[in-house]
Amino acid sequence: MRIVRDTPLANRDYVLFLLGAFVSSLGSWMQTVALSWTALQLSHSSSFVLGLLGFVSTAPVLFLGVWAGEIADRRNRRHILITTQTFALLLAGILTVLQYSQHQTVFTILLIATLAGAVNAINGPSWQAFIKELVGPAQLRRAIAINSARFNLTRIFGPALGGWILVTSGAGACFAFNAISFIAVVIALLIVHGHYLSPPRPSRGQLGDLLAVTKNQEIRGALIPAIGLSVLALPYNSFLPQMATLFGQGAAGLSMLLTATGIGAVLGAALSGTTTVAHHPRQALGALQILAGLALAAFAWSHNFLIALFCLTIFGAAIIGFLAVAGATIQLAAAPGTEGRALGLWMIVNSGFVPFGSLAEGAAAEAIRIDNALGIAGVGNFICGIIAAYYFHSMRKTSRTAWSPKNVED
Repeated sequence: MRIVRDTPLANRDYVLFLLGAFVSSLGSWMQTVALSWTALQLSHSSSFVLGLLGFVSTAPVLFLGVWAGEIADRRNRRHILITTQTFALLLAGILTVLQYSQHQTVFTILLIATLAGAVNAINGPSWQAFIKELVGPAQLRRAIAINSARFNLTRIFGPALGGWILVTSGAGACFAFNAISFIAVVIALLIVHGHYLSPPRPSRGQLGDLLAVTKNQEIRGALIPAIGLSVLALPYNSFLPQMATLFGQGAAGLSMLLTATGIGAVLGAALSGTTTVAHHPRQALGALQILAGLALAAFAWSHNFLIALFCLTIFGAAIIGFLAVAGATIQLAAAPGTEGRALGLWMIVNSGFVPFGSLAEGAAAEAIRIDNALGIAGVGNFICGIIAAYYFHSMRKTSRTAWSPKNVED
């Protein structure tokens, strides 16, 4: 029991938020499986359409990230989250109606994915900063690790459940479940309240806020390597349906690929909460990016489905470990009252650049096949990891890091 008392799991509001988010994430992953598979079918297996779907799903972050961060620092974050989750519910409901009425087209999929991307862009900074409101800075590192594990557990169960429902009941059932799942997180948000509120900081304008955040060495050190990861590695998810077909697999095979990534992601989330990583975040970021590049290249160029699943598991662990370490570093390094703006910038880097990678890799796949495009992207990410490791080594050493337990009471 002492283990529970000494963690955020002793916080009633955090646990309620976690449970609601778990159900909602299950639905979101089910919709991801169904949406990409439906787009693949309607476009007659077009790599470019899959890349375009990845682009429109994440591009809004690039344009709305800083603005969303400023809103998160100036408005009630719980109210923001209730609003965004309600809009997400409505969009999933529209997808369901279009699918069952047989009016679904590539255009409607891309349009709703764009709107959902805008909702997620506004939701993101408030969602991450709200965790700090629930648990406070002393438990933030552990709360982020638990939330990351929660999200990535749904990577395991969501795609598996989504693939099964897609095969047995069709895409419409996946969209319907996702719409219903948002009710859980909305109810949780109506019940819980933030207790550790940071005073808002005066805004210097979006450009001024950007410059102020990037002056922090710890934040800058987390953001720079994430750019390469976002452009080269993170677009992989858009192309898993086509990789499944290359391995001779159908919807069930796609579900297995997503599940393998989810298993690795849970391992990566657990890794991000260890004491070793806490004391050496810079070294961890460099090592994880290198590992992600190697695993992605091995996955793309493997010719055996079981080996591909293993490589994708390692890739998932490296990617999520990197994102958890970098995201926590940024939150802990941000000055009180600026967490939303710092997280808005983090969203731009870790999500806003992904669309460009999706488009580039989708276009490349039309010429050299998707496996070669992903393999080259993996090699490129490996090189970026080497550069990042050298950058961290050359950074001025400080006695404390933003992630260090010396700075954050356990």
